[in-house]
Amino acid sequence: MADIGKIRIRVPSSIKQGDVVRVRTLVIHPMEIVQRRDGKPVDKNYQFINRVVVTYNGREILAADTTQSVSENPFFTFTFRATEPGTLKIAFLDTHGGKYEGTVDIKFS
Repeated sequence: MADIGKIRIRVPSSIKQGDVVRVRTLVIHPMEIVQRRDGKPVDKNYQFINRVVVTYNGREILAADTTQSVSENPFFTFTFRATEPGTLKIAFLDTHGGKYEGTVDIKFS
């Protein structure tokens, strides 16, 4: 699990001011699933991504809570309007206190 927390972010190669930009991101994470015994969940401190926060030039533009139902190495897609050049930062937080961040520069062409 040496790659845990590694993030990939993809944005279009050509962005103009005012464009609605489609962002695709993936984080390497084991996303433990709930184990069951006799039909009941096993009491355990499961490790999974439970929150995704996206900021654009320091302003929060997306916050999402997730559950352990999300697959291993979760992949997320979202859009935002590119109003100015700057930095898009994506943070993934897990249930064990892990925080994994990735950034991409938004430049106009």
